[in-house]
Amino acid sequence: MLALLTSGLALVAPLHPRAASMAVGSRRATLAKMATNPSNIPCVDEICGEEDEIADVPWYRKGSAYAEASRQYRRTIYMHDEWVKHRSSERFFRNVRTIGDSGVAQSLGTELSFVTGTAIFCVLINMLLTGYQDFSGAAQVAPLASVGKYIGPISLPALPFTISMPALSLLLVFRTNTGYFRWNEARTLWGGIINSCRNVVRQANTYFPDDPRNTALKARLAANTAAYAKALRNFLRGKTNDKVLKNELYELVDKGVMDASQAEACMAASNRPMFCLSAMSANIREADLNPIDRARIDASITSLVDLTGANERIFKSPIPLVYTRHTARFLSVFTVLLPFALWPVMGSSWNHWATVPATDVVAFFLFGIEEIGIQIEEPFSILPLEAFCNGAIAATMDEMIACEKAGKFDFDGQKLPQTKSSRPLVN
Repeated sequence: MLALLTSGLALVAPLHPRAASMAVGSRRATLAKMATNPSNIPCVDEICGEEDEIADVPWYRKGSAYAEASRQYRRTIYMHDEWVKHRSSERFFRNVRTIGDSGVAQSLGTELSFVTGTAIFCVLINMLLTGYQDFSGAAQVAPLASVGKYIGPISLPALPFTISMPALSLLLVFRTNTGYFRWNEARTLWGGIINSCRNVVRQANTYFPDDPRNTALKARLAANTAAYAKALRNFLRGKTNDKVLKNELYELVDKGVMDASQAEACMAASNRPMFCLSAMSANIREADLNPIDRARIDASITSLVDLTGANERIFKSPIPLVYTRHTARFLSVFTVLLPFALWPVMGSSWNHWATVPATDVVAFFLFGIEEIGIQIEEPFSILPLEAFCNGAIAATMDEMIACEKAGKFDFDGQKLPQTKSSRPLVN
């Protein structure tokens, strides 16, 4: 029985090579430092702070509350130092030492408490029915011996678990793999968003004329591009992110690259990302560009529309609920009944009490695999979208505009005169 459980877990383990997460306390301190010192780190998490929302949650719901609130601490970006630590030969001891502090372990409080209670009940009821040994090792008569002689110990044969374990393993593998595919696709889509946003500003630097009017339009185009990325992040994060988005839009207003009326119109729009994309299209419509250059920039904006739709598809379409629920029910019934199959096997321990930790270990890893699949199924609240918007998009575009304005791309030290015949304009 135990050998089969081990083999079932082995089917899943290779799919998750990453080691267990670091201690929650150290992760929180690291992210807090990242938020207050953005110049020295690759990622800024705007909402990392104390988990006050968990403090007033009843103990029996704290697991699910932690699982939701802790998602903001999983928005990790790896640079050189992080990869060195990730590959460190000390990771084994670090991972074992921090099992109790891992986010997965703290998210499973409800499930593990129920399974532990079932295992304790299994041991106690069989002690009452079949007898037990006291601390001196002397056998004691069962308090419910009159009942026990008719029904015997309450236990289950291992065969049903032996037959069903491979099926449960396959369900969990598929569940977790599908969640990872969704996470990976979301990250790939945001990579495309970053590249397309950079291309819009790069093309604007190349094609927009240098007169004051077009320079102002170029700055507005860059601002609307940054606003688009943040509006898409806002859509994927929900209403709790509205205040952050509004503050970011008014930062653009303070810089003089967006009107207050446009910021309010964006907040009032039913589809904020599309509003920002429409504003970008309006900017290139007003610019003095020839048709070919306008079409090139418009192609980049079109790609952003496609990427927006792909993000909406992932966000609005979960893994089919019939599959998710059946897997969860299968796993729940399996782990709740598991103590009754392990009880006969643990007869060498004092009064079969080894049933409880054995059940807990198996339940922890099986429920942990399911929890990982649940956590990564909706990827946008664990991807570091703040870092993408603020660093990879907004900061990079600001630098591109500033360098162009300062003439840092004129490597010969002077600008060549632009003839009207070389790039005909459309009035």
